[in-house]
Formats: sequence, structure tokens, C-alpha cells
Amino acid sequence: MRRESRVFRKLITSVAVAGCMVSLVACGNDSGSGDTVNITYWSPRGEDSSLYEQYEDNPIIKYIEENYKFNDKKLHFEFYIAPPGSEADNFSNLLGTGDYCDVMDMSMASSTAPELYEDDIIWDLTELVPANMPNYMAFLEANPDCESSIYSIVDGEKKILMLRGFSDGIQPMFQGFCYRRDWIAKYGTNPQTGAAFTYGFTDENDFESWEDDVVFPNGTDEPLYISDWEWMFEIFEKAMEEQGISDGYCYSPYYYGYMQTGDLFTGFGGGAPYWYNDNGTCVNGIETDSFRAYLQCLNTWYQKGWLDKSFSEHTSDVFFAVDAPKVFQGKVGLWQGRISTVGTQIDADDAYTDGAVVYGCRQPINDIYGGPEQQNKEPDHMYQFGKDGNGVVLTKKMSEEQVVTFLKFADFMFSEEGTLLQSGLSKEQYEASQDEFYTRLGLTEGMYTIVEEDGREILKYNMDTSDTAFNAAILARVQPVLQKVENVDRGYDRYMKQATESWDYYENTASLSYGVMNAVNVEDAQTITKVRANYDQFLIRTVPFMIKGSGYDIWDDASWEQFLGDVNKYQAGTVTEIYQKAIDLMEK
Repeated sequence: MRRESRVFRKLITSVAVAGCMVSLVACGNDSGSGDTVNITYWSPRGEDSSLYEQYEDNPIIKYIEENYKFNDKKLHFEFYIAPPGSEADNFSNLLGTGDYCDVMDMSMASSTAPELYEDDIIWDLTELVPANMPNYMAFLEANPDCESSIYSIVDGEKKILMLRGFSDGIQPMFQGFCYRRDWIAKYGTNPQTGAAFTYGFTDENDFESWEDDVVFPNGTDEPLYISDWEWMFEIFEKAMEEQGISDGYCYSPYYYGYMQTGDLFTGFGGGAPYWYNDNGTCVNGIETDSFRAYLQCLNTWYQKGWLDKSFSEHTSDVFFAVDAPKVFQGKVGLWQGRISTVGTQIDADDAYTDGAVVYGCRQPINDIYGGPEQQNKEPDHMYQFGKDGNGVVLTKKMSEEQVVTFLKFADFMFSEEGTLLQSGLSKEQYEASQDEFYTRLGLTEGMYTIVEEDGREILKYNMDTSDTAFNAAILARVQPVLQKVENVDRGYDRYMKQATESWDYYENTASLSYGVMNAVNVEDAQTITKVRANYDQFLIRTVPFMIKGSGYDIWDDASWEQFLGDVNKYQAGTVTEIYQKAIDLMEK
């Protein structure tokens, strides 16, 4: 946080001088006076200090404080932002010292809401939310798929302990599988006729004018199956050979060898290599034949030289930027990457990237490995935005007046006016406020314009949504809010639209919902944490070697059974039972 960061820097200086360190600054506890209610708010992240000094300078926060009353009171926010990289520790330290804020963001919390409730730290909002948040409750009634996520189970009883933000639809994914379309067009041939593909830019001055007649083995113009991927890999090999790329590869999986979110794995029969909800039954995907088929696939790719030989060494890379420098050097055929890599964005006019065109593709469906249960099943578990957003808890530092005032503010953010305000200041609001940050960004026409297209009102942003200042110009760090994602024009070019449509083609329906996770009681949550501490490390130690062909032999039945037996030595079945109990509770 800006205040804590400044104090922390001062403390470091004090340590050098005095050889000791005192505790960091705590959240304030002034509830306000007169017609103003003060709210202290802890968040794990803020905005870059080059944009504005502290989150109190956010244009939406300032506009709300200056123009609205809730419960006949004005609001004044004080924000405390965790030091980057120490979010969970900072959360724990504040709880341990009792110096926590009025509102605590739970997205990187080290404790669950039921744990905080049992420790008498947070408010029980079960009766207060329906009484003070009609817009919030109306949204939940209209979106029953979201309703369960607001509840926690305490002693078998549903309680509202956390306020959760939502969006009015599925926000387009910012990352997914990407591939070198230009390599396929240039070095591949039609799998049915053997003819070379035609391709190129119809207008050399228009980067969006790329056209080709690429056809995949499935008969369409996009890769849908594992067999399509393997066809691409053979073409990528040819491309790298002809371009003299000796240190490239076709694909690099995450260093675990798998993604707990299910990406890629989910095409091998559905689910994830983690615990997931299979129509009311909790399944640990690691113990399934789907995981074995997935490993056999990756082992085959490794043996054929298609995988990055060093994939398990990229331990500091996030899953959507594995070995990113090599991707931008033009030495990788397919990767899981951000929207900033699609289209012509990696073209640096050098030997390996000149003319590069990147397309997004769907989660692939396995049609080669395993048996019928692992083949030709649509993916149903992957990293994907849902309607559910982050949640906050209200601590007992707050008086009931503060709680009710904050609830009415939160309910306003679920009204049509509040939802638009979360999206930024309109032209009229900017002209009234003359916000300095908007002026500096040149947003004199406001953050957005409402236009009519095909009989629908479309919100069109007046700045690039990928700009680093975008989140700073809207209300991105405060919950609960209703974020507008339906009928929004983000200014994507044709490549970005193609990529996000591919990445969001399948829907994540099998993951354990927030409601299920909230239904896990405190004792069981502690058990899960203990089990996973050892279980996850066991998998990280063993799975990469299985892919590389050492350790457990995934092609040998006896060795596979030994692996499953060792999995259960780490009490994975206990976690399955806990989540099953939670699923059953939420279905009552």
C-alpha cells in the first residue's frame, strides 16, 4: 500500500541506523463524524504510483465521495495496499496484530471467511444484506448460478459472511492457446489435397488484411483436436529447420507438467488434474484414466522432440507467459499466451519474426490417446472468467452505522447508474469534476461513449483496454461491484476477437464453485491445507519426470497402479471426501 510502502521504506532506514524494527503502520479506526462515514479498506493490489500517488486519488472514488450519500451519509475511503509479493503475509500480520481494516479483500487471504467469523473478527451479514441491498439481491435472483457463491456454511447453516462482486456476463479471456498461423500457411500443405496454401496480406499497409486458405485435418480452418495439434507440430518442425532455429520447440507446458485449472488436460475426457465437480460427484482428476492418457500424450510429444526439453525449469514463469522471451524471438510454434501476442504483435522485423501472424485456438479435444471415455469429449474445466468476482468481509472494527452505510454504497454499485460509474466517468461527469487524472490521459470525452448498434446500446471505451492506465481510470480494485461486460466494445482488432472467441468457446462448468469452497468448514479447510502441502509437492516432483519418461511408467499398468497407491498415501482421498460433503451441503 502507498502509506505502508512509504512507512516501510522509512523503517528500513531506521533499521540501518538503530538496528531494530518496529511494526508497520496499521489500518486506521476513525469511523467519521457528522455527515461523513470513514471506511478503511485493505486491498492486495493498487495501481502503479506513476499513475497516481494513492488509491484515494482514483477518479471514481473521488467522484463518489463528492457526489453521493448513502444512508444519508457521505463516504470517505482510506486505502491500505499490501506490499507486492507479500499480500498473504500482510493479510496474516494485520489479523495477528489486530490492526486490520474495516473492509478486507479476501482474494489473497490466508484465512477463510468462516474462520474469521469463528474468531469473532467479521460481521454476520445474513440479515443485513437482504435488508439493505435490494439491487444486489435482485441480481442474484436473476442469476441463480451466482447465488450459492455468497454463502458460507457454519455449523450446517448458510450464512452471508462475505460480499462478492459479479459481472453481468462472462468477461473475455485475456489469455489462451496461440499458434503461428503464418508457419502453418507457409510451410504446411492441404491435408486432403496436398496443395500448398495461399496466404498473405492483401494490403501491405493494413496489418489486419491477412488472408489464407489453411485447412486442418478436421476439415475446418481452425485446430480443434489433438490430431490437429500434432499435424501442426510436424509443420513447426519443418519451419524451424528451414529457418535455422536450433533452440526452438513446438510447445512448452507449465513447469508442473499440468495445470490445476485443467487447461489442455480437460480435452482428455473433461475435468482437471485437481478436484472438480462431475455432475454432483467430486473427482480427483489425478486419479483418473484421463490423467494417464494426458501424460501418455505429453510423453509422446516429448519423445518426438516437440516439447521444450527444459519445461520443468521455468519455475518462475506464470502459466500464460512460459519462456516468453523465446516466444517473442519467434522460436516457438504454440504457446499459452496473452492477447498481446496475437495478430502481428510479435513481428519485430527480424529473421524469425518478420511476417509473423498469430491466431488463438480452442482447448483441443483428444481424439488419439486413451480409450473412448478419454476421447471426443468437450472440455469443461479451464482457466476462465466467470460471473463471480472477488469478495470482501466487513470486520468488527466497523460500527453498525458504518456497515449499513457501506452496504448501501455496495448496493448502489449494482444499480444501472453504479454499474456505469464502475466503468469510468462519462463525459458529463468528467466535465463536472474536471478530474486531473482524466485530463492527463486526454479523456476529455469521458471514459466511454454509448453508441447504438443493431438496436442495442453498446458501451465503447475511449481508451485502449490493454493500456496499463485502463484499470486506474475505472473502479477495478474495490468490491463488491457489478462489472459491465455485456454489450461492451473493447476496441479489439480482428485477431483479438478471433482469439477471445476461441478461448471462450467452451465453458468452465466442472470447477468447484465458490459456494462449494465456502461450504468447507474451518477444521476441514485446515485439513485440506495440510494435505495439499505435501501432496502438491509430491506431484511437482514426479509428474515432469513421468512426462520425460522416467520414474513411474505411464505405459505400464503395474507402475500406474503404484503411482495411484502413492497418491493415496498423501491422503488425497480425504480431500475428495471433504469436497463431496461440501457439494452435498450446497445441494440441500
